[in-house]
Amino acid sequence: MELRYTPLATPRDENRRIERKAITVEAVTTLFSQAPVPPQGGRHGKAWEPSDYELLVQGVREGLDEAALAEHIGRAQSVLPQRLRRMLPVTQRDCYPELVLPALREALSDPEYDWQAEMLLSPPPAPIIRNEIIRSGLDGLTDADLVIVAHALMAAGGRREEELLDQVTERLNGDGLMEAVIELRAQRAVRASPYSIDEDAARAHASYWVRGRSYRPWRHAVPMNDRW
Repeated sequence: MELRYTPLATPRDENRRIERKAITVEAVTTLFSQAPVPPQGGRHGKAWEPSDYELLVQGVREGLDEAALAEHIGRAQSVLPQRLRRMLPVTQRDCYPELVLPALREALSDPEYDWQAEMLLSPPPAPIIRNEIIRSGLDGLTDADLVIVAHALMAAGGRREEELLDQVTERLNGDGLMEAVIELRAQRAVRASPYSIDEDAARAHASYWVRGRSYRPWRHAVPMNDRW
C-alpha cells in the first residue's frame, strides 16, 4: 500500500484563499452594480409654474451652465434642453443642441426680449413641396399635338417612321384618340379636294386610311392619288 503525504494548510495559505475570494466577490459586485442616479432636484415630478421659468431666466442671465441651472431651479438636468429651446425665438428653435443655451443667453441679454410671448408661438408648418412632373418625348405631347404627329407619321409611311408610329398608335389607342386622327384626316381630305366630297364618305375613307391599311409602302404599295 502506497501512502501519500498531504501537507496541512498553514494560516498563511488560508489567508491567501480568503483574499482571492474577496477579490472575486468585489469584481462581481462592481460588474453588476448600478450606475449612480443623477440628482433629480426638489421640484422633480411637479408641474412647471411661472416661477420655474423665472428662475430659469435668472440663471441663464447669470451665466449658469445646464448642470447649475438644474440645481438652481430644483429640476433634473435632462428636462432642461426642451424648456430652454421653447424659450428661444421661433426662428432659432431648430439650432443644434449645443447652441440652445448660448442662443437663449444672447436673446435674454436684451431687456426687451419677451420670452413669455415667444413660448406661446409655434413654428409655421413645413411647406408642402410638390415636385412638378416633367414629361418628355411622346409623353410630353398634348393630345392635340399627338394627333397631328400621328397623322404626319401615317402620311409619311417610311421605314424610319414605323417604330415611332407603333409607339404613337399604342398611346392613341390607350387614350382613345384614334377617332381624333380619323376626324383630322377627313377634314383635310374635304378641304384639299377640288371636288365636292360627302363628309360621310370622307370619314369612311379616313377611317380605312387610319385603321384598315398598312403604312409600310415597302410591303404594300399605296397609290399616290390615295395620299390626300
